[in-house]
Amino acid sequence: MNAPEEPGPGPAPPAPAWSTPPVRPAAGWYAVPVALVVLAAAGLFTTLALARGDASAGAGPAVTGDAAAGVSVRLKAGRTYFLYVRRDGTAPFGCAVEHGSAQDGGHGGVHGGVHGGERGRVRLTRKNSWSAADRPGYRYTASLTAPVTGAAVLTCRGTDGPLLVAPDGTAGFYTGLAFLAVLAACVAAAAGFVLTLTRRSRADQRARLGAPDRPGRPVRRA
Repeated sequence: MNAPEEPGPGPAPPAPAWSTPPVRPAAGWYAVPVALVVLAAAGLFTTLALARGDASAGAGPAVTGDAAAGVSVRLKAGRTYFLYVRRDGTAPFGCAVEHGSAQDGGHGGVHGGVHGGERGRVRLTRKNSWSAADRPGYRYTASLTAPVTGAAVLTCRGTDGPLLVAPDGTAGFYTGLAFLAVLAACVAAAAGFVLTLTRRSRADQRARLGAPDRPGRPVRRA
């Protein structure tokens, strides 16, 4: 009886049809985190440039004085200042600024349309009232835009007792937000850079080992 023939070596099994070269992120992906940092830095510099004057005004101290007799203040034309009254006090309905009075010898000259030694009325608004800080014993009541630069006396009608005048610090708030945005952008950029670097390194390693990549992914080369 003849022995059964041993089967000869057959053809090698075909490679999986889905085998593709390893996906390697393009080097251009490094430009994404760089562009993010550049845009964030540009936004920060723009905010600092726009808020530089307001921030310097906001750094000034708050002063108090009698609303009827006058509060001695140092103003910067075009900047906003907050007015506070006692919590049980009434809100002023009219204020005026006297510039170039006896404080500076009456030589104030003309600044912002108010002649030295003369009084000029200012319009009371609610500008940036949302950022008015809480002050013990006082409540925010109005905002005014300074018509002059330098030493002046602010008087208000319609309120009794002390009046507190404080520079508007909204510019500093926006500057702080800009710094936080830049910090978040730098963290995101660093994460994106590390992710791109890691994926490229792993793709190169898979290519050296000849390991197929996962199916259904397009091939991209740097």
